[in-house]
Amino acid sequence: METTNDISACEKLVMKVIWDSPEEMALQEIMTRVNAENNKAWKPQTVSTFLTRLVRKGFLTLYRKGRYCFYQPLVSKHEFWVATMEENARFFTNGEMADLACAICKDMLRKEDLLKVREKIDELL
Repeated sequence: METTNDISACEKLVMKVIWDSPEEMALQEIMTRVNAENNKAWKPQTVSTFLTRLVRKGFLTLYRKGRYCFYQPLVSKHEFWVATMEENARFFTNGEMADLACAICKDMLRKEDLLKVREKIDELL
């Protein structure tokens, strides 16, 4: 997998549709879902370009079934999420995950969110 910084915002939209689908999808279904979920009007060639890039970058694999290509993720949503958090920690806090977590807690979370975080920390300890 390339680093998470090497995937564009548009490619992330395509990956999210693939990650969120319980079954493998072909180009037409991916295009339909990306357009519907993100208020886009992308044509098949546009989505096909993103899919080709994602295959080249190691995020997807494809196989042919008849005349259609079906896409499968090689990187899970969770793996991508963890890699993204690690990259952000390296960039913003010199790799200190605790500092990143504290910044998120302080600046971005509501009281209800903080209570959930506290419960999760208690489970982990």
